[in-house]
Amino acid sequence: MQRIDDKLTSYYTVMTDALYEIVKTYLYRGRLIDAQRIMQASQPLLEGGEVAQRDRLKLLLLEGRVLIVEQLLGRGEPDRLFAIVQRAKESANELGEQLSIADALNLLGQAHYFTTITALLKSGQPVNVAQEEGKFAEAFRYHQQALQMREALNDTRGLSESHFQLGSVYERWGQAEQAVEHYRQASQIAEQHDYRYEKVEPMRHLALHAMMTGDLDQALKYGQRALVLREEAGFKPYLPLDHLLLSSIYQARGETVSAQQHMQQATALAEEIGYPQLVSAVPNLRR
Repeated sequence: MQRIDDKLTSYYTVMTDALYEIVKTYLYRGRLIDAQRIMQASQPLLEGGEVAQRDRLKLLLLEGRVLIVEQLLGRGEPDRLFAIVQRAKESANELGEQLSIADALNLLGQAHYFTTITALLKSGQPVNVAQEEGKFAEAFRYHQQALQMREALNDTRGLSESHFQLGSVYERWGQAEQAVEHYRQASQIAEQHDYRYEKVEPMRHLALHAMMTGDLDQALKYGQRALVLREEAGFKPYLPLDHLLLSSIYQARGETVSAQQHMQQATALAEEIGYPQLVSAVPNLRR
């Protein structure tokens, strides 16, 4: 016969699974304030001893993802972000959950990456720097660790993500060849296994690279593909970025009507998700 504590734990697992799906749905729809409201309101419920540590860890990792998106969109709280992600890593270490440890390392890498960008922008410095300056070194270290763990675990979804993240750091360091190689590996793995979410960012960054090197036909092809993939993945928070990129590509091609149409769509989407400043902030990220 099942003990009462076991029964309570099973009930809490059902609750945390539901919370996870609610928060994830809000995240994908760009309702980040609602996602955080649910997470904060549920904290007293999750502090009970009957809640399995694995269930808490699952929610911590998801909350980390929400806060990473907030940081990228320009309204994050770095201290809270690092606190949540560090708690997730410690919990994963205690449980010995190798996949979760790799996920937490990936989140730590992203946290260092985006907070470094934010700090550089606030100080008026360009976000593309020489590797020798030491900027983004922490992000790179965590992403390398995550990649190595995911290779050992044969975590193909995670491998795609880690290759993209490493490519992003190389892009900031101005090492285009290495960046593109990681983007291509990330894209290839995601396409091979049909990981819809992981397909998008490598494609968008390949489009950005093609635009910067003057190959506007290839840039347009990649940019249009990235937009389609994002819509298929159903991840609204970054949709304004896809339209902004296409607007820039069309502008460079001299197709001002199409450029304006995508700018209008980017503006409308940014306002819809509550981040209107995103449209004006993105050009600074390309410096």
